[in-house]
Amino acid sequence: MVLTFSCHLSAKRATKVTAIRRLNTLANMRFQILAQPFLLDRNRRRPFKKARDPLPFVPTDIGSSLFVPEEEDDDTGDLPKELRKRLADVGWLDEKRPMDQKREWIRTPLSLLPNYVPGRNTGTTERPQPSPSLSPISTPTKPRSNSDASDGHLSRRSSDPTNRGVKRRAVFVPALATLFPLLVSLTLDSCVDVSCAARDSVMDLLRHEPALLIRPILDLLVNNDEEAATTAVRGLLHLNQHLPPAMAHYTFNHLAGYLKFISRKVTQKDILRSFALVTALLSNLATHVSEMSIREIRRAKMDLFLIPTGSLWFTSSAPSGSMFPNTMPHSENPSAVHPSLVAITMIRIAQNLLFLSMLKRNPQDVQVIRKNMTHLVLPSTDAQTAERLFDFIPQKLFAQRADPGPLSTTLSLMLSRSYILLITQIFRSMSRHLSDRNELAVFIGGLNRVLLAHGNDIGIVSQSLIGKIIIHSRIVIHI
Repeated sequence: MVLTFSCHLSAKRATKVTAIRRLNTLANMRFQILAQPFLLDRNRRRPFKKARDPLPFVPTDIGSSLFVPEEEDDDTGDLPKELRKRLADVGWLDEKRPMDQKREWIRTPLSLLPNYVPGRNTGTTERPQPSPSLSPISTPTKPRSNSDASDGHLSRRSSDPTNRGVKRRAVFVPALATLFPLLVSLTLDSCVDVSCAARDSVMDLLRHEPALLIRPILDLLVNNDEEAATTAVRGLLHLNQHLPPAMAHYTFNHLAGYLKFISRKVTQKDILRSFALVTALLSNLATHVSEMSIREIRRAKMDLFLIPTGSLWFTSSAPSGSMFPNTMPHSENPSAVHPSLVAITMIRIAQNLLFLSMLKRNPQDVQVIRKNMTHLVLPSTDAQTAERLFDFIPQKLFAQRADPGPLSTTLSLMLSRSYILLITQIFRSMSRHLSDRNELAVFIGGLNRVLLAHGNDIGIVSQSLIGKIIIHSRIVIHI
């Protein structure tokens, strides 16, 4: 049956659409399968009892799986948002204003929430409760009574109205769930009918039961198939501008748990590349997770993986192993770009973009980033050129320097752009009064390093000038 579905999903347009609809029908009927008459075995066990193998890693608990609306400037009143949040944390804020339920209902994205959310059709803003049974392999929580059995080996669910509150058990064959990554790839199909049918099916699953769809992708990660797993997650990120909060929370925390899991494997091959692939996904998912903050990241002990420092390689305080290199590995061809240099650059770019989006949402988190920022180091194939600026060397010596190559230049440009955006947002989030001149020298020195390294790029020059204008207009230095 699985092979038949797989062949149909790879066939012509009409066959693909039919296979997608049938697979969606089976997924929608997962709560009704055990409502049908079925035969019991000798041990009186219900069918579809076989469970999946547990994941070898434990997911983190960052953010919230519920939809939490963000406060707008009109909702903060006369006090600044940061001050109101601190007063609310210590219990000194007396909120006497009545809640505008109609406005909250308008701001709630009902198209991203499951159908079982209480008050969905009444306009209330009550927080959604978890699904009755989000796991396709959940076990019964209440034994079946003898009155439910109509025969020795026949069993039927009772139609008594008093049993309507019993949790429904979802049943979906794990072998069929392995087709979901292929279903996600069909959302980018060139045929509009196929892509729309696949998109509707995937979005319906992401709203109501994201664990059923994401679990096969996590199994690909466990089986060392990072390419297929990351491709499937990127396909989910391109489905909609806003993702369901339960899906974003589930995926983000499992990927974070996977990062902590592979960090213990010191001898694993290409572990730095896996680090780069997962970090890039986390940076894109962070904006969709409700109540995401740096406090949550530090509580989950993910600061080493996600907080940027400005330095290219990890320091000596980082754990030992190939996942946290403190220098570029030795290469037989010094002029060629080492794969570790590409991976570590992608990690730093993802970290910069992650905290750029977080500072836009929570400007008060800037204090944590300011304490960790060090002098900027741009990627280079020469270990010595990465630590100093050749523009300060006389022109004759500068002309003798070898061409860094197009790939090395591209990596440096990408990291420079993300660094400039992060530094600019840091100064937008800081207070106007700055007393630490060394801290300012680190930020200004990073912008100068970018300008001197890529002064012939008009985009870099314009972004650096905008950043310096913002710094001089917002910061008052105390001597």
